[in-house]
Amino acid sequence: MIGHASPTYPLLDNSVLFSHLNDFHMKNNADLPAFVYSEAPGSLTEISFLEYGRATHRAGRIIRSDRSGPGNEVVALIANLDTLLYQTLVLGMMRVGVVPFLMSPRNSAEALMSLLTKTGCHRILTTGSSLVTLMKEVSDLVPADFPLIIHETPTLMQCYPELGQETAEHPFIAYPHTITPQSPDEVIMYQHSSGTTGIPKPVPHTSRNMIGWCTLDIVADWRAIGRPGAMHLPPFHSMGAVFQLLVPLANAGSVALYPPTSFSDHKKPPIAPTSDNIQEHCQRTNVSAIIVTPNFIETWASQPKSVQWLKTLEFVGFGGGPLSSLSGNQIVGEGVKIIPIYGGTEFGPLVTIMDGSQDRSPEDWNYMRFSSKVNVRMVPGPDGTFESQYLDTENYKVSVCNLPDVSGHASSDCWVPHPSKPGFWRIVGRLDDVIILASGENVVPASMETTIMSCPLISGAVVFGRGRNQVGVLLEPAPRVPISNLDAYRSWTWPFIDMVNIDAPTFGRIFQDMVIITDAKKPMIRVGKGTVARKATLNLYAAEIDALYETMEADTDASTVVEPPKTWEAHDIEPWLVAQVLHIYSDSIKNIHVDVDLFAQGFDSVGATFLRNRIIGSLRHAQDAGVRPAAEQVRQNVVYSHPNVKDLSAYLAGLVSGNDYSAWFDEKIVIEAMIEKYSSDLNQVQFSPARAPNDAVVLLTGSTGSLGSYILESLLRDDRVRTVYAYNRPSTAGGSGAARQRLAWLDKGFDLGLLDSPKLVFVEDDSSSSNAGLSASMHEEIRSSVNIVIHNAWRVDFNLSLASFETNIRGTRNLIDLASRADHASSLRFMFTSTIGSAQGWARDGGAFPEEVQLDVATAVGGGYGESKYIAERILSQSGLQVCSFRIGQIAIDQPRGAWNISDWLPRIVKSSLALGALPEAQGFVSWVPATVVTQAILDVTFAPESPTIALNIAHPRPSSWTMVIQAINDALVQRRVISEPLPLLPFSDWFKKLEQRSKGADEEVMNVIPAVKILEFLREMAAADEDIRQSGRTDVEAGGLVALSTVKARAACSSLRDTAPISGEDAHRWVDYWMGYF
Repeated sequence: MIGHASPTYPLLDNSVLFSHLNDFHMKNNADLPAFVYSEAPGSLTEISFLEYGRATHRAGRIIRSDRSGPGNEVVALIANLDTLLYQTLVLGMMRVGVVPFLMSPRNSAEALMSLLTKTGCHRILTTGSSLVTLMKEVSDLVPADFPLIIHETPTLMQCYPELGQETAEHPFIAYPHTITPQSPDEVIMYQHSSGTTGIPKPVPHTSRNMIGWCTLDIVADWRAIGRPGAMHLPPFHSMGAVFQLLVPLANAGSVALYPPTSFSDHKKPPIAPTSDNIQEHCQRTNVSAIIVTPNFIETWASQPKSVQWLKTLEFVGFGGGPLSSLSGNQIVGEGVKIIPIYGGTEFGPLVTIMDGSQDRSPEDWNYMRFSSKVNVRMVPGPDGTFESQYLDTENYKVSVCNLPDVSGHASSDCWVPHPSKPGFWRIVGRLDDVIILASGENVVPASMETTIMSCPLISGAVVFGRGRNQVGVLLEPAPRVPISNLDAYRSWTWPFIDMVNIDAPTFGRIFQDMVIITDAKKPMIRVGKGTVARKATLNLYAAEIDALYETMEADTDASTVVEPPKTWEAHDIEPWLVAQVLHIYSDSIKNIHVDVDLFAQGFDSVGATFLRNRIIGSLRHAQDAGVRPAAEQVRQNVVYSHPNVKDLSAYLAGLVSGNDYSAWFDEKIVIEAMIEKYSSDLNQVQFSPARAPNDAVVLLTGSTGSLGSYILESLLRDDRVRTVYAYNRPSTAGGSGAARQRLAWLDKGFDLGLLDSPKLVFVEDDSSSSNAGLSASMHEEIRSSVNIVIHNAWRVDFNLSLASFETNIRGTRNLIDLASRADHASSLRFMFTSTIGSAQGWARDGGAFPEEVQLDVATAVGGGYGESKYIAERILSQSGLQVCSFRIGQIAIDQPRGAWNISDWLPRIVKSSLALGALPEAQGFVSWVPATVVTQAILDVTFAPESPTIALNIAHPRPSSWTMVIQAINDALVQRRVISEPLPLLPFSDWFKKLEQRSKGADEEVMNVIPAVKILEFLREMAAADEDIRQSGRTDVEAGGLVALSTVKARAACSSLRDTAPISGEDAHRWVDYWMGYF
C-alpha cells in the first residue's frame, strides 16, 4: 500500500461551496487517492485528488468551452459510463457553472421528456453507442417549440490522459474561470424521484443541501471506518452519489471502484456488477466495508467462501430494498455484521453507521438509528406503524418540502420501533405498500417480490391480498418466454415462489391456486427505473384478483381441479382427499399417508383453509341433492379435529349419511390407546438411587426455544456439566442449529460468548425417527456417555388435535429407549418439561392439582397439546428411569430483557385495552413464574442428591392478585408515556363485552389495533369463569378459571422456587418496555 500524508479536511460549514471542494483537495490533498481500482490481482491503481481535480477541469472545458452558453444551464446526463468518468463529469459540470441532471437511462422516453420539460433542460450528454434507441425515442417526442441538443459525453481518455499516473509535472491547463453559484442556496444539481407511484419528479439540490449531507453520519463516519467498496452502485442513483461523489470530497478518503474499461475504446461498456466480481474487486482493493443492494447479499449468503469474506469486513451495509429475514438471520448467525442503509433523493442519507453501534446487537441487523443531526418526526398510523417526516434544522435542509405546517419532508415510509431499544427503528414498507390481511396480520411484499423475480422466467411480480385471508401474486412472464402452456409456466416458476414460502409466516404463504399470470396485452405498469408501479398494476388487474378470491373463498367446487369422489362413503372419500392435498401442495408434498397426521406431513393452517373450502364446495355442488345439506355442517376446525385422511374420511362419510361421527369418538379412548401404543415393550430399567453426577453429560432437546435457551445458558455456566448435546430438529426455514441458537440468545439478551464453549455440541435430527434420528456414530457417542436427559422439545400449537402431536410422543419414546440402553441407565435422570395443560380436564372444585401422576385420563381431555404432554408423562412413569415431569404454569419472562412474546394472550389484552379505554380486572390470583426460576427449579431437581419426584408442579408459590399485576402494567404504561393517565379497570365480563362489541364486523385495521379479537373464544371462557368466581365470592382461586397447581413438593425440592419473590412492578415495567414497539 502506498504511504500518504495525513489529510486536511475541508470545513463543511457552507463557507466553502460544494462545487469548490475538489479545488480544495487539489491544493491541500493533491497526493491522496480519491479513487482506487485494480486491473489484475496484486495491482492497485490510485486516482489522486490532483488527477481527479484536473479531470473535472478538462471535462468542464469540453462541456462549456470558455464559458460559452448561459450560466446555470441544466444539462441532462443520460449515459452508460465507467463510474470514474461519470462522477468526473458531474463535478466538472458544477465546476463550470452547468447544472447536471443525473437521469437514469432505465427511464422511459416519456418519463425523460417530462423531466426535461419540467426543468427547462435543452441539452443531453449521452453515450450514443449504447443508448441510441432511447435517444431516438426521446427525439421523436420533442415538441417543435422545444429545442433539444444531444451530445456525446467527453471520453475517459480526454479527461484522464495519464490514467492513474498523472503528477503535477504533467501538462495541464486549468479552466480559465471559477464559475460557481455565489449563494449556497442556488441549485447545483438535479436528480429525480424513483417514480414508483407515477412519473418521476425532478429533485433539485443546492450547495447547502449537499454540504448538509456531507456532515451526516453516513458520510462523515468513513473518516474512521476506512475505504468503502462502491464500484457496483449506479452513479446516477442517490446511493451512488453519496458513496462515490460525497464520501471522497467530505473525507479526503478513497472509494473503491471497478477498473474503467473505456480508456482505449470509448464505446466499450462498463463492467456489469455481479456478486462474484464485486467480491473479487473488493478483495483486490482491500475495502474496509461495502454498501450493496440486498440481492447480492442473498447470493453471498448461499456461498460459504463469500460468507467467510464478509466476516472480515467492518460491516456490510445494504440499502435500496429489503433483505430477506432468512438470509439476514443466516449470515448474522455466522458472524457477519450487517447494517441497513436508508435515505432518499428528496432528503438525503439519514441513518447512522458508527453512532449507536455499542447498543446495536447482531439481532438488530434490520433496525436503524437516525442521525442526531436530523430532526425526525414520527407520525403514528392506524396499523401500528409510523410515517417518518424530516424537518429542516439550521444545518440540515431537505431538498423537497411537502409538509403543510413546517419546512420538511413527509417520506411515506412506514416504520416500527425496536421493542426494547429506544431510538432504533425498522422500516416495513411504504404507506400504500404494506399488505394487511383480514386477520390483521401484516405482509411486507417487497422482499417476497425480490425473491420471486430472481427467476429468469419472470420479469415482474406483485404480491396482493389486502383485506383478504390469503395472499397471492401477479406474475409477468419475461420477454420471449413461451407461455402458451400456462400450467407448464406455473410449474417452471413455482420453485421460486416456494422459496418465499420458506421464509414467510404461515399467513403469508402463497399457494399455487393464488397465482395469476398477466396478459401480454396488459403489461404491468412500470416507472422509469423499471420498477413495477404497484398500485397502478393492482388496479389494472383488480377484476382478475377479485374473481380469483371469489373462486377461492366462495367454497370452490373442487371438481374443477380434482374429480369428485365416486360416492360419499369413506373408502371413496379417502383417495379423493389424498388427491386434494397433493394438488394443494403439489410441489412440496409428494406422498400422503392416510393414517398419519397431515400437519406432520407438511400441512399448515392455510392448507387447512383451502381443504375445508374444497370439501364444502364439493358437497354443495354434489350431483346427489341429498348430499348437499352436509356442507352446512362442516365445522370451521374440521381439519384440525380430524387431522389424518382416514379420520377425516370417516367424519365426512358420517356427516353425509346422517350418522353422528362424534358419538363413537371418545377422546379418553384415544388417549388410552396412544398410551398403550407407546408404552408397549418398554425396556424396564432397575435404577439405583445414585447421587446426581458432578461430571454431567446432558442431552437437551429443544435448546433453541424460549425455555430451552434459558436451560442451555444455565447448563453452560454450571461447573458440574462437562458436555451438553443441544439436540434440535432441522428447521424448515433453514439455518444451522448453531445459527438458530445464536438468534434465540440474541433475542433473550444472553452472552453470545457462551456459545463458543467447548462443552457445547450441536446435534440436528428428528427424534421421532428410529434411533432418535441419530447417525450410528452419534447415537453411540451419546448412549455411552449421557447421564442426564432434559426433554424440552415439543410442538406448540393450541389449535391442533392429539393426532398432530404423535410425532412428539414417538420422539419421546425413542429418547426413553436411548436412555434405557445408555451405559449409565441405572443412574440416568430424565427430566421432562410438561405443562399445566396436562391438567386441563381437572375439575375446578377438586382443589389444587396434585403433584403425582394422574391415571384418570379425563383430567387431561381438552386440547391436543395438553393431552400429548399427559401421554408423555404416563409413558415416562412406566419406563423405570429416574424421571420427573415438570408441569409448568404460565411463564413470565424476566431477566435479562423481559421478552414476553407479543403473540401471547397478555400483551394482546394490554394492547387491546389501549383502544377499548379500559383494562380487565379479574378476581383471584395469578401464579405466573419467572423463566429464570423455572430453569433453576429444573436444575435443582436434576442435580439434587436424592432421586427426583416423579411429577412436580411449577407455579409461583407466592401468587399475586390479578388486580395488583394489571395495575402495575397500567402504571408502567403511564410512566413510559404510552398513555397520559391510568386506564380504568372493568370487571372482566364487562371488559369482554366491550371487546365483543368491537369485534363485530372487525376489519384488518380493527384487528391490528385490537388484537384480542383474534383470541375471542379464549377470552370468552376467561370472562365466564371470572363471572362464576365473582358469584362464588372466592379469592383463593387462579384468575380466569385456570387450574390451580399444588406446589408443596416442588417448593421442598427447589430452593429457587421456594425463595422466589412475588411479581413486582419492576417485572411489569420490563414487559412494557419489551412491548413498546407493539403498542
